[in-house]
Amino acid sequence: MDAYMANPNDWVVQKLEEKNNGAEKYDYANANMDSEQLVLTGTWVLILIVFGYFFVKDAIIGNWDILSSNYATQKNVFR
Repeated sequence: MDAYMANPNDWVVQKLEEKNNGAEKYDYANANMDSEQLVLTGTWVLILIVFGYFFVKDAIIGNWDILSSNYATQKNVFR
């Protein structure tokens, strides 16, 4: 049911192909479990989390005040 909720159109097409054309059953539980792909995905997630943390932290303390005319020189944005 999770596969249906994630992408109902592809799930229906896959089920119709399995039923009508005898296509191989797709194992949604073990899809995308290649170890290299998992490492790559984990690395990108870590990079995005770190970037997001610094962006939100700087936005909260006011380093990204884009409404003022001198935001590039304000509070040492490029540290």
